[in-house]
Amino acid sequence: MQPCSYTLEQVLPHRGPMILIDAIEGVDLEAKRLVASVVVKPEWSASHVAMEFMAQSAAALAGCADRMKNPDRPAKPGFLLGTRKLNLALDKFTVGEKYTIEAVNVFGDDIAGSFECKIFDREGRQVADATLNAYRPENIEDFKKGLQS
Repeated sequence: MQPCSYTLEQVLPHRGPMILIDAIEGVDLEAKRLVASVVVKPEWSASHVAMEFMAQSAAALAGCADRMKNPDRPAKPGFLLGTRKLNLALDKFTVGEKYTIEAVNVFGDDIAGSFECKIFDREGRQVADATLNAYRPENIEDFKKGLQS
C-alpha cells in the first residue's frame, strides 16, 4: 500500500458535501486495491449509506488509476449499476466513529467494473460488504444525449 498523492476532489467527480468519505488511507494500483476512511456524521449514519461509502471508495480507486495514467485528466463520472450482495451487520453507523472502507477491483476495465468492498469498524470487525458493479461511459456528454433520445 502506498499513500495516495491526490486529493479526493482530484479523483472523484463529486464536490462539496456530496463527498462522503474523508480520506484515502492507501492505494495499491497493481493489486487494484484502495483503503479509504470516513468519520460518520449524523446525516450519514443509516446503514444503507454503506453503499455510497463503498461506491465512492471504488470510484476513488478508479480515479487514482486514471490520474496515474494521465495526471491532467479530470475525474471521470460513473454510475453505480447495482450490487449482487449487500451484507449489513449493523442498523446504524456510530456517529463520530471512524470506519475503514476497502475496495478491490476484481473485474473490469476503464469502462465497466466489479468491486469487492468491505467496511470495518475501529476494532477491525467487518460491518458491511458488497460486490458493486459500475459503469463509466467513455464520453459522458454523448451518454447523456443518448438518454434524452
